[in-house]
Amino acid sequence: MALSRRRFLYGLGGTGLIFVFDLSCARETPTPPTLLPAEGDDEEALVAAATSARFDYRGWLVIAGDGTVTAHTGRMELGQGLKTVLYDVICQAFELPREKVELIMGDTALCPNDGPTTGSNATRGVAWRYWMACHAVKSRLLDEAARRLSVAREELVYRAGEISVRDGTRRPLGIGRIGTGVRELSEADLESAAGDLPSYVDKQNPSVEAEAIVTGTKQYAGDVMAGECLYGAFLLPDYHAPRTRLLSLDLSPAEEVPDVVRVDRLGDSVAAVGRTFTAVQKALAAVEAEWQAPPYPPAFDNETEIRRRRKLSRMIRDKGDVEGALAASDHVVTESFVTQYATPAPIETHTAVAAASRRETTAWVATQNPFQARERIARTLEVPEERVRVVGMPPGGGFGEKASGSVGDRAAALSSLVGKPVKFVYSRRAHFQQDLKYKHSVVLDITTGVSSEGKILVRTIDFHQGHGRGTRKLYEVPAERSRLFRSEIGVQNAIMRGTSYTQTIYALESHTEMVARSIGLDAIEFRRRNVSEPAFLPLLDRCAEMLGYGVDLPPGRGHGFGICYHGVHQYAVIGAEVAVDRTTGEITVTKLRGAYDIGKVMNRNTATMGIKGAMIWGLGYALFEEARFDAHRSHMEAFADYRIPRFADIPEIEIDFLQTHRPEVPRGCGEVPVPPTVAAICNAVYDAAGMRFYTLPMTPERVRAALSG
Repeated sequence: MALSRRRFLYGLGGTGLIFVFDLSCARETPTPPTLLPAEGDDEEALVAAATSARFDYRGWLVIAGDGTVTAHTGRMELGQGLKTVLYDVICQAFELPREKVELIMGDTALCPNDGPTTGSNATRGVAWRYWMACHAVKSRLLDEAARRLSVAREELVYRAGEISVRDGTRRPLGIGRIGTGVRELSEADLESAAGDLPSYVDKQNPSVEAEAIVTGTKQYAGDVMAGECLYGAFLLPDYHAPRTRLLSLDLSPAEEVPDVVRVDRLGDSVAAVGRTFTAVQKALAAVEAEWQAPPYPPAFDNETEIRRRRKLSRMIRDKGDVEGALAASDHVVTESFVTQYATPAPIETHTAVAAASRRETTAWVATQNPFQARERIARTLEVPEERVRVVGMPPGGGFGEKASGSVGDRAAALSSLVGKPVKFVYSRRAHFQQDLKYKHSVVLDITTGVSSEGKILVRTIDFHQGHGRGTRKLYEVPAERSRLFRSEIGVQNAIMRGTSYTQTIYALESHTEMVARSIGLDAIEFRRRNVSEPAFLPLLDRCAEMLGYGVDLPPGRGHGFGICYHGVHQYAVIGAEVAVDRTTGEITVTKLRGAYDIGKVMNRNTATMGIKGAMIWGLGYALFEEARFDAHRSHMEAFADYRIPRFADIPEIEIDFLQTHRPEVPRGCGEVPVPPTVAAICNAVYDAAGMRFYTLPMTPERVRAALSG
């Protein structure tokens, strides 16, 4: 069936000699466990597993006889620039041109299960460890060359894939030749290389995929045509899928549609397979089905339903004498905030192609997690995972949503049903409605007590539907109490960019500025007096300088800030300038500025573009994006029903990198820009209009209503 790793590795060398470093050890390296539960796709479990994964990449470096180097990783290129950074790392470590390096990514038959691509962890978790692995391997090559040439290692020099004696008395040895006979690498090799790594130089190389993207030659899952490939889809129920049961069914009208190959009931749904996508959609529209309506009234208000159904889940934090600190505070501010339901809304909908049989199955899946897709397909088909190969295809946008999902196993189920390859592509309507996964609406009740000198003395936070992320590492709080409440709403949580930090930081940073104003203290100065991490101090100053903070603005314009600590020592301060039209209610973001401390920047181009994209996403969350549904059904079928930022909405964006905290290693940056951008825009709107909006998004309708009230 699918090409085995050993067959693949030997095939690379053709008739020549190929050496795979530490191949036997690589097989013994424990594979990370399944990183997602079979059902539920809990975001906390996913992110924790992703950010804690460790993997020895020495066994996944292949040096062929001609000196070319091939590296393997199960992680995916999502548009965040991982492929570019990996090429930068390997080319620089081995001093090789780009054409002598190859990357194999996301293929479960050829790559290690080194975790899903999520949680700002790919650069620090994969690229940096490959940097260490490359130098460990290069060090071992020098040892082997010294043995073969009968010289001291100190007499050797490595240049551009060759090792030679400094005095030039011996013919250089290429790394492809030296690999022969080197069969082991110990942990000491990796540790010694990590302890004395050469300085990585960011050469700011452009994206390796830029040309393919702009010329339309980059291949996505939708471009795959495996043999006589058919199209398949499932019938959308009249109501939210988790709350719906199929009562009666008549398939005969659908079976009469031209070019339809098969229409069948699968569980509580209906599947159709046909020769064209249009025929499949027509067949499903012709199905006569009766559904059981959910036993809920259609009216649905986020805050009302969340509060009405809440139950205390756990105490997140309980420190100090909270009641005593509140009584001793000179000023106490209490506020409540409500965020909206949102959806990742990638430009490419969920897409997969599968060719399934009992003997072997290959699936091309747009995914952030190929190994989880393989596990789901194997479970669906009731076959061993060894009989399933998933070729991870680059998602046309993921934002966390494609870290999980059923598109691969649904394609495989349809292929198994008809015995031919099937392409399964969500329509935009199906993408919005099929799985009912949204970034949760969260209600947060926050109380803060401060001294007249501007020091935070106490804080309490009640989270409803959130996870409590984003409160630590921000402010020094002597007494604090945080509680988590859960509400059974029936809406599945989407693993979405920024995870639950987005909702928490929006509320916490909005509240922080209100606390500062309550004692007449400047927002930047208040943060300077209370932040718990010194790394924030230069970021606050730099961001304020970039924004031009402190100058008088025209009426209707305002400045605001937000800060965030995320993941493993990722720090960000965002500043925003906005203009509020008091007649139309329109909010225009005119400037976004960001100061980041994320450690070593591996490629400034990719980091800059990724951060700018995240800041634009935060803008959309603050001003536009809101999933519209009630207790029965979704009311979104196209982007006309779900507003995302357009080019006309994008302001001037400038960012700067400061490296004051652990600058020697990369720490990631993909998640940290989103949450403080939302908060900065909200705070800028308050500064411009004099009104605090406690519910997101800040649409023109809500602004006009607030101004007229």
